[in-house]
Amino acid sequence: MQRTELLDILERLIVAHSPSGAESEVDRIVEEAFRSRADEVYQDEAGNIVGVMKGGRRGPGVAVTGHKDEIGMIVKRVEADGRLRVRNVGGAYPWAIGEGPVDLLGEQGVVTGILSVGTKHVSAESNAFVVKQDRALTWDLVWVETKLSPEALAAQGVGIGTKGVVGRHRKRPIVIGDYICGYALDCKAAVAIMLSAMDQLSGTRPARDTTFIASAEEEVGGVGATYRIGELSVDTAIALEVGPVAAEYQTQNTGDPILLYQDSVGLYSERVNRRLEALARGLGFGVQRACVTSFGSDASIAKKAGRVACSACLCYPAENTHGYEICSIAGIENTARLLVEYLRQG
Repeated sequence: MQRTELLDILERLIVAHSPSGAESEVDRIVEEAFRSRADEVYQDEAGNIVGVMKGGRRGPGVAVTGHKDEIGMIVKRVEADGRLRVRNVGGAYPWAIGEGPVDLLGEQGVVTGILSVGTKHVSAESNAFVVKQDRALTWDLVWVETKLSPEALAAQGVGIGTKGVVGRHRKRPIVIGDYICGYALDCKAAVAIMLSAMDQLSGTRPARDTTFIASAEEEVGGVGATYRIGELSVDTAIALEVGPVAAEYQTQNTGDPILLYQDSVGLYSERVNRRLEALARGLGFGVQRACVTSFGSDASIAKKAGRVACSACLCYPAENTHGYEICSIAGIENTARLLVEYLRQG
């Protein structure tokens, strides 16, 4: 997959809405892409899109995950004036989203509203005043303004439990030099990496049966992948993820993938990590080791739940995670190259 093709499919994935649990827009794109690349494709009961590539060896296979859901918001209540009070789905923060258009996924279609704090020319009598006084912006201080009545919202299928995300026109990514920037690169870039890897493996095949999982509801606890991995005959799960770039981790936004040794959920498998490091050297680039906090992946969650024996988390570097993310394009490409080499050699 050439860089232009990679960026094209990545843009399609990013623009498609997929807040956790309401992922049908992106499901259609992923399932179509998997069908042209995998030997077997299906969507399971947990909402995962699964593509299987048959390998040349017998024995346990490998699961590769990249989650297709994104962080967002959910309607908690509809007020008498039609304002929607919302709360986070996954690790979404109102100060990272900011005031501006959001799309609500109503039963009759998308309804656009404005995530709002209120006018800033106010005194202590108004909520916005406390934000002006350097208090952190929290979900209880914001609402979504649609200028629709509760009745009109109900007619569109918008009410308690409706999910929302950043407005579509704000989600189209931009490229600055060698970096792609936008919302939901976590983890739409991981899905693009899986597609690139499947393309690269099409002629030679993986050494072992490999199950690619575009996983559902990762942002709310790794729900989809934990279910699917436990139903497979695999001994290793590799999660493709966004890799936090931060001074405390000594990670940088370069073409070298980030390889996690520990996250908030647990430890990753030493044997798999050492193998990945050796393969990266053979490909002519390095990996950045990291032990991170405030982080979990499909692989670490599945391992802790006893659903798989070995785990790894192979990451493409990113700044501003869970916000307007900035990713090295070379980092995305090299993550795909390293994954392919691991799967080829087994």
